[in-house]
Amino acid sequence: MSGGGLLEKAMGQQMSSDGESMVNEVVAEALPQPIPSRKFEISLPVKIGAAVGLLAFILMWFLDSYTLQDIVDPVPFGLIPLSLFAGSFYMVWNGLGRQKTVVIVICYLMLAAVPYIAGMTFSESITISESELSDDSTEITLTIRGSSPASSADVSITYGGESVYQENLPFSIDRSDGIGDYGEITLLVSDWYSGNSHSSNDYVVTVSAGSSEASFLLQSIHLQRTIDDVKSATAASIGTGADCDSSKDSCVIGVALTAWAGLDAIGSNPPGGLPYADYTLDATLTHESGTVAISYPTVTVVNGLAQWDSGNGQYGGGSANVGAEGSQLPLEGSVDDFNLNTRYIPIEDWGTDDYGCYEFTVSVTQNSPWSDGTAVTYTSFYDYEEQGGDQENDPNNTNPQDTEEAWTVTNSC
Repeated sequence: MSGGGLLEKAMGQQMSSDGESMVNEVVAEALPQPIPSRKFEISLPVKIGAAVGLLAFILMWFLDSYTLQDIVDPVPFGLIPLSLFAGSFYMVWNGLGRQKTVVIVICYLMLAAVPYIAGMTFSESITISESELSDDSTEITLTIRGSSPASSADVSITYGGESVYQENLPFSIDRSDGIGDYGEITLLVSDWYSGNSHSSNDYVVTVSAGSSEASFLLQSIHLQRTIDDVKSATAASIGTGADCDSSKDSCVIGVALTAWAGLDAIGSNPPGGLPYADYTLDATLTHESGTVAISYPTVTVVNGLAQWDSGNGQYGGGSANVGAEGSQLPLEGSVDDFNLNTRYIPIEDWGTDDYGCYEFTVSVTQNSPWSDGTAVTYTSFYDYEEQGGDQENDPNNTNPQDTEEAWTVTNSC
């Protein structure tokens, strides 16, 4: 009895212990389990990708600036933020997991579109992208790109820092092309021209429309109209044989005249060409006695085209282009000389053919606003003389030699 009782007690205690353990396990499973704590970490590639994406986002805003687009070509410049966005996307894509591709793509598209949407909706900016000279060189047209609701613009021009023009002109962004929307303003050059444009005296135009303003440096070549240097030269056409008297080996049968008018050059170099200058030019060859040998017809130059009365071919063809390829203007005669590569004025058409010193004077005048009307002149000098005729050891000149005529440059008469 006692042994059986002990065994029963032991078995009862084991069952009690097992039952309690099972109950504890069931209760533990039924109760909510604590969530293990995890520390959220962003990988280095994702951080770098996000920073690159932010930089690209900032640069995209600059692409909406017309002023910046005017300075830097927008096509290669736009590749910079696009490349940054691509690199950023790749790094974030790999770092966060490719299963999130759709979400990442949408986020990047929204980031890239925000600057353009905001720019189209809220921005008002203009930039002067170019200037174009009219065919007759009297007007300059400004192309103004951007966005502005203004119907007029305040236009001002400075020359060498000094104001030379201020006016309110009609203006609107009412045109478009493959680049974008734009408007135009046309300016009459004679309204504000004040002198030749160069490095220390530039023309700067400023346009204010609405809340936007833009400035532009006008092209110097379009605004160089004042003649400040003139040169003159002649070259003799030399004849031989039947061209001369029987007593002469060679003789002057005519002269070719040349004038230069343009920008002052260094030293004795010919003046620089002015393709858009308007002026009149007079040229005269005068003997030292005061007798006029050649009075060339007045030459009128307008927008690079020189014209004069040809006298039915006595003075060349009556027209020539000057300025675009230099300031040289041949004052042609009626006879070709292939050695001189021009046409000369034969000596029989001169007012006098006496030997002596000759002055060739070129005078250029311009009207306002290109000049104050003061003539710019230049004179070159030439000796026309007969050389030879005496034989050595023959003081009585009983057997004279044939003579030669010469036309040479001299310093003065």
